[in-house]
Amino acid sequence: MKLTSALFVLATVAATQGRVLYARQENLQTFAGALGGLEATPIEDSGNADRPFQVKGDTFVNLAAALQRSCDQQFNACANAANSGQGDFSTADCQAQKDACSATAAKKL
Repeated sequence: MKLTSALFVLATVAATQGRVLYARQENLQTFAGALGGLEATPIEDSGNADRPFQVKGDTFVNLAAALQRSCDQQFNACANAANSGQGDFSTADCQAQKDACSATAAKKL
């Protein structure tokens, strides 16, 4: 009986910890545009109370700054692809996408 109880407790703890990890990794970037399949960089919880938002390893004190970085990184990747001929779009298309990303971010704040 003791082994069964211990396994139940361990299974409960594991399930609880898995949900906490999943919740922390929710992407706060909601912009869905993705020219050339290049999505906006995810914004996740950094786990740092002083700088709670993380974009590709960089942390931010507020969501607005993280959203801006995410949109900027998407624009840079898009422009690089357009300039190298990897996509059927132009840097002007990338700028329009960035404007839409920023507008979506502004609605979220």
